[in-house]
Amino acid sequence: MAQPQSKLKDQTGFSVLEILLAMAIAILTISAVLLVSFGSQSLASDSQTNGEAQAKAQGLLETEQANGRQDFNNVNALPQPPLTYITDGIYQKKVDVVFPLDPITHVPDYSKKQVTATVSWTGDHNRAESSALSTLVTNPQAANSGGTCNSVMANPTGWKTPHYYAWDFGQLGVNGNNGNGFGVADVYVYNQRFYVAMNTTPNTDRDTFFVFDLPTDPSQKPVFRGSVDNSASVSGSLSATAVAGNYAFLANGFGANFTTCTQSDHCAQLQVMDVTDPANPSVAASYKIPGVTGTGGQAEGKSIFYSNGYIYLGLSKTNSGPEFDVIDVGGGGGLASPTNPIYKGGYAVGNAVNSIFVKGNYAYIATPNSENMTVIDISNPANPTRVGGYTPAGGSNGESVTAVGSNVYLGRTFGTTEFYILNAANPGAISVAGSKDIGSGNQTSVNGMAVRDYLAFLITPAQFQVWNIANPASIQPWSSDGTTNSFLSLSTVGGTGTALYCSGDYFYLAVASSQGNTKDIISIITPGP
Repeated sequence: MAQPQSKLKDQTGFSVLEILLAMAIAILTISAVLLVSFGSQSLASDSQTNGEAQAKAQGLLETEQANGRQDFNNVNALPQPPLTYITDGIYQKKVDVVFPLDPITHVPDYSKKQVTATVSWTGDHNRAESSALSTLVTNPQAANSGGTCNSVMANPTGWKTPHYYAWDFGQLGVNGNNGNGFGVADVYVYNQRFYVAMNTTPNTDRDTFFVFDLPTDPSQKPVFRGSVDNSASVSGSLSATAVAGNYAFLANGFGANFTTCTQSDHCAQLQVMDVTDPANPSVAASYKIPGVTGTGGQAEGKSIFYSNGYIYLGLSKTNSGPEFDVIDVGGGGGLASPTNPIYKGGYAVGNAVNSIFVKGNYAYIATPNSENMTVIDISNPANPTRVGGYTPAGGSNGESVTAVGSNVYLGRTFGTTEFYILNAANPGAISVAGSKDIGSGNQTSVNGMAVRDYLAFLITPAQFQVWNIANPASIQPWSSDGTTNSFLSLSTVGGTGTALYCSGDYFYLAVASSQGNTKDIISIITPGP
């Protein structure tokens, strides 16, 4: 008699049902093993990719740290517009840079930069993956520098349509609210205070140096605090200023009309103002460069730069003695201080020194010589030595100079090419990275400049100009329509541009009045919407 199907057994003694059940379990087990195996393979792949991403992020941070060791102003976001990220195989890389907030004041600490490197990629199942690392880069020179121009731009696009605020000195509450007769030579911003040096005053004996408080809102006018006459005996004339700590250092532009000059306030090419009490600034020291004479008297002070306890003073062309001079005001130790300047050494340029920028062991100076930009080794202050320079084509003069990283930026008086980007990695062998004719006519002299990341800001008599220098070989207008025609016209501000200073995210301008009564204007330029 036949057995029931459920009772059928194979030669092993197991029923068919038991065999089928065992096979099903085996299949499920094998499937589970395969799933676990595939899952482990995916996890290993993700781990490897994440490790590569972290290594790339670490590389970005190390590059920024190296940039910071070379120049704090080289620590900036990447990439530069119009790109939003850098493609690296399957990865997309970027670097964000911000100023951290001071934990006490809750305002940005401009001596530090928070750098975050982010590397993104598309993972399994089209998942968006990313790895981010962050570090803090500090500026060891922050306490010794005369001011801070932020290389990090919160709103770079806004500089295509800059906005301005402007006031004459009467509107700022000076001279009984009468701004007539004030000619501005130079402006400087330090620790939220605005310092102004005058080359002209209404009468023969009026204050020539002014101090204002700056509201945090740039649309609010500066608040007048105090002023002082740099020379009680004659009509003083200042050319340039730099501020550090409780002292303002001034290049005295008064040229005495006699062949010898005693050590007095109106004869001193360098003057030092104590600004500890901004309501009562006072002359703390006056210093005449020894052995220097000019045509018909002394060679007047023309340009100035402060760095690490030293003053670098540029004079007009001399009959005898150096036009570039180094003065210790506390950087070399010993008896030198702001109230006791001690002369260290000088270099005879053979012409006026129109502008000075000091970086590390080198001073870069702009002059009317055929060599428009000269590099001077100042590692030994007692023996400044020329190590290189650059002579552009054409007859224009060197007018302004600044440096960031290994690049030096030269501005010239009007001609065929007024703006140069020079590679000074080897100061003894300067090469041209890029140049630009910034406009036609006699209103294109570069009277002042600043460089922030990939943008160069220039002031000419006619315009406040912004240029995209990301590619030095192809410098382009950074303007609303991509042409020079839409740069901010300074005639709308009230005159012609004479001096520029950058602090924080804003620019501070001196504008010579077009009214004909020397009613000069100070202006604050901000990015537009």
